[in-house]
Amino acid sequence: MTALQFFASAKTISKDYIIFLALIHNVSNMFRFLYTVPLFLFTINGFAQAQCDCPTNLDQSIQQVELNYAGYPDKVTAKNKADYEEFKNQLLHKAGSATSTKACYLLIKDYVNFFKDKHFRIEYYGKIDSTVVNYYKGDLDQKLMDADALTGYYKNSDSTHIAIIKSDDDTYKAIKVSAVKDTYPQGFVYFTLTPDGNNYKVKLYNRNINIDIPAKVTGNFLKIWSLQLWVREDRELNRLETEVFDSWTNGKQGLVFDKINQEVSYLNIPTFENNDAQIQEVVAHNDSIIRSTPYLIVDLRGNGGGSSGWVSLIPYIATAKITQGENYVRISPENLKKKLPDIAMFVENPIPEGYEKYFTEEKLDAYRKAYKELPETKETFYKTPSVDFPLDSITVNPRKVAVVFDEFGGSSTEYFFSLLKQSGKVKTYGRHTVGMMDYLGMSQPTDLPCEALKLYIPREKSSWTDTAPIDATGFIPETILEIPEEEWIDFVIGDLKD
Repeated sequence: MTALQFFASAKTISKDYIIFLALIHNVSNMFRFLYTVPLFLFTINGFAQAQCDCPTNLDQSIQQVELNYAGYPDKVTAKNKADYEEFKNQLLHKAGSATSTKACYLLIKDYVNFFKDKHFRIEYYGKIDSTVVNYYKGDLDQKLMDADALTGYYKNSDSTHIAIIKSDDDTYKAIKVSAVKDTYPQGFVYFTLTPDGNNYKVKLYNRNINIDIPAKVTGNFLKIWSLQLWVREDRELNRLETEVFDSWTNGKQGLVFDKINQEVSYLNIPTFENNDAQIQEVVAHNDSIIRSTPYLIVDLRGNGGGSSGWVSLIPYIATAKITQGENYVRISPENLKKKLPDIAMFVENPIPEGYEKYFTEEKLDAYRKAYKELPETKETFYKTPSVDFPLDSITVNPRKVAVVFDEFGGSSTEYFFSLLKQSGKVKTYGRHTVGMMDYLGMSQPTDLPCEALKLYIPREKSSWTDTAPIDATGFIPETILEIPEEEWIDFVIGDLKD
């Protein structure tokens, strides 16, 4: 059974499919980085907001990072070691006067951000920000008459209606007009947007996290990464916009397949988070259409990552065996404790029937070798194997595949970008990706004494990190698009046909 046949035959997600993804991906949930809790209409009341022993929490964070963070040996070197130690000591000194959990979070945030790694995260699960703006609809209507590109009335798929207004400090507030899924008062501030070049940085009312959450206006949409989608209420949507918005209503978060014309199929995947089965289902359902059209466009704009839904696309893009390359795990007792069970899956369990081609005896020997040597190695990093995607055949159609990225593409989306380089039929378009995939393997949190604080430490580095790191630049598409984003797909269609 080929991978595609397996996808096509699975009407619902199965145990075999879960096993397959875990095996094929080397480490399940490797790429999860932002979506460990729901974002909108999520309140946190479970953690006591009492005093926090900040020196202990900061000291334990530092110890965990210096022992386990894969980026530490690369980022703290002889050249900057003295600066690092001085910075660390300054924070430890300040920790003595940081009595609240929020204040301690901010100090640990400064420490984590020293490493300039968007996959490295500290999060504070604290009380919500309960800011309320006085709401008078008549005044609001007047205020929005002189609207700019962002201000106006919006709604989401949960029938929540907001007004985005500009504040005196040039930030924007998204205030509640009405909602059916919460009881917050009118004028409650769901999020605040701060201009950041042509885009925005978002502060959500229910989330304290060290990385910037980006947002942008595209056509009639306000997109908050791949987390939330808001649509202007005073605008008419085009056909694709309507399909995308409707997909959020039915729980697919923008996952849309459309046959644009007789030659072009279009697949929109704005997230890889918790939707592997949905992607597989959509792809399998439309397999005959994809195979009957010469061009396929895969639109990954806004896709901040998640898991491995892109596996479903491999049969359409492969023109040779696709090699995932190796990851390098930093050796420490804690990292081994987390890594060895992943490798044990390959060593101690039989391979599911139909997947033997992914797990040749040579590949299994590599896993057995790693499982034996990891506890014994004296190296700083150990290279662990990963599974390749053998080529069954090259599909006649699609003859060309366009994959579209933007500056919000991160994590597993960037990993997929790296694999696309091995295809002879793929062309990439758009803008550079986020840059957050040099270090990975941080799906499990590191608990701190203050239970409202969670530290997520990348414990491995990617195959390219030592030779061609991308965290500072992101991956760069072959064709950079500077035209308005709502014109991108039309441009790509024309370019594919040339």
